[in-house]
Amino acid sequence: MEQEKLEFFKLDEIDRKVLLWLLSHVPQKSVVAWLEYTAVQYKQEKSIQLDLDKIYAEVEEYTGNQESTGNQKPNERVLT
Repeated sequence: MEQEKLEFFKLDEIDRKVLLWLLSHVPQKSVVAWLEYTAVQYKQEKSIQLDLDKIYAEVEEYTGNQESTGNQKPNERVLT
């Protein structure tokens, strides 16, 4: 069976770094808004369709694995 490319890796290197940074520094709503904006840009400029649910699940799985190995999980802040 052919290995399916992870949705996260459809993002270019800089956008992957930005996403990981956002996860640890801004509220979840801001991350979702950035992902939605980025998905529109990728579709218009690069003809790449991003599945945001898959990207978010992959990142959550990755950050969950990091937490279990002793690394800090991204900060989840809520603006009041």
